[in-house]
Amino acid sequence: MNNTRTLLRSYDEAEIDDLCQLERAAHRRYLSLKGYEKFAAAPAINPERFRTGTTMVAEHAGRRAGYIIVQPLDDMLYIASLMVDDGMSGKGIGQRLLGWAEDYAYAAGVSGTCLATFRIPRWNAPWYRKLGYAEMHESRIGPSLQAILDRHATFLDMTTRIAMWKPTHAPLE
Repeated sequence: MNNTRTLLRSYDEAEIDDLCQLERAAHRRYLSLKGYEKFAAAPAINPERFRTGTTMVAEHAGRRAGYIIVQPLDDMLYIASLMVDDGMSGKGIGQRLLGWAEDYAYAAGVSGTCLATFRIPRWNAPWYRKLGYAEMHESRIGPSLQAILDRHATFLDMTTRIAMWKPTHAPLE
């Protein structure tokens, strides 16, 4: 992993279409997974999501390489979307964005970061586990996260999904 050339910055309203295209490109990875192909053709995130959350963009070697959208939720920071351009995978960009979110959660004084993701693809739950995330026990899922999971259940097979979290910790210097 080499993220020394990765710069994080706030998004610019003018680049929302480009960020949606980045998401579409990132979803092409699902074409290689039996049963997940439909996600490669799914519509991009609603542009309004960039405005309702806090969005950071990663640039690597002068090129837009990924983004993260977070929002406060049930005394946690919810990772609404974390995308890395498929061609930039393995360069530490996702880990850098996730680290930013964890530091942001600490600064905000919330109990941790949380997300909903697929159980199987190596770049989903297995990747988060490597970085210290664990499955959320039902008792920890608050009403706002439950509402998101209920919405997901209207278009996703929830047996393929997992809610995960990581307690807040002081940022590493």
